Amino acid sequence: MDATEHRAIGVAAYNRCWALLDKASRTRDEELELLRTAFASRYHWFYAGGPEQFTMGDWMISRAAAASNEPALSVTFAHLANDAAQRFDAPDWLVASCAEGLARAYAASGDAGERQRWYDRAQHLITEIRDQEDRALILEQLSSVPDVAR
Repeated sequence: MDATEHRAIGVAAYNRCWALLDKASRTRDEELELLRTAFASRYHWFYAGGPEQFTMGDWMISRAAAASNEPALSVTFAHLANDAAQRFDAPDWLVASCAEGLARAYAASGDAGERQRWYDRAQHLITEIRDQEDRALILEQLSSVPDVAR
């Protein structure tokens, strides 16, 4: 399999993750599909991408895990994504998205303090996104981060 084929599969799997995430509700089988598909996308990007795609892949695994009631996995991959975004000249939207991912992961884990800390950080980083469409997209993602049940 060459890089072009890996890229095509990585894109298709990433888009399938979004299709599953956009469902109003998912069965447990669909949640497992979401997790498997997020890992598959990340795997294929390993062969066809670079730091930006690797970071996005780890972010998607975190997002899928949060949506699938796997909070520890979500926190682990949110940190991997955020740490990766600090090691290269990541686009402003990706840095903000990684902070959003940490807020979502900590919300899934029930840690209200960390959820709020990363939510506030993401809000600040969103104000620094230069492109209006990128800013609106990440703001929309942040607005869907749930509160922690008390």
